[in-house]
Amino acid sequence: MKKPHFSHIEILSAIALVGIIFMGFSTTIRAWEPVLPKGVHGPVSWSQNGKDGRYFVAVVKGAITQSTAGVVKTDSNCMPDSQGLSHCHNIIELKNGKLVTIQNTHKMSKYHCLRPGEQVKIQLDGSPSWAIVQTMPAG
Repeated sequence: MKKPHFSHIEILSAIALVGIIFMGFSTTIRAWEPVLPKGVHGPVSWSQNGKDGRYFVAVVKGAITQSTAGVVKTDSNCMPDSQGLSHCHNIIELKNGKLVTIQNTHKMSKYHCLRPGEQVKIQLDGSPSWAIVQTMPAG
């Protein structure tokens, strides 16, 4: 019986393919948690983010330059990861009419997503790219 012969290119291609498959698999089983910059004080645990209607969020588009009020316009990308953390995207219309997009990492099974139409207060937290969003009682 003749042994199969593989070229170096075939072997390297197979190794690369296995690596790509493994990397894709490993990113789907690990949860992603935001890394906070120095001087920013986030939640004790991302699974507690949202307790008492207080959400620590990353500002991913637009700018918040001062504490202000706003209205949540959208809620998307809420599929939880392997640890049950959702990384929701919300567009919020600020009191001055400008829009910002935030990423809200929270455990949706414990604390609800920010809801379209919901009134919120927003304050900066040590960095222009991080803020605290506090939901307001309806009414």
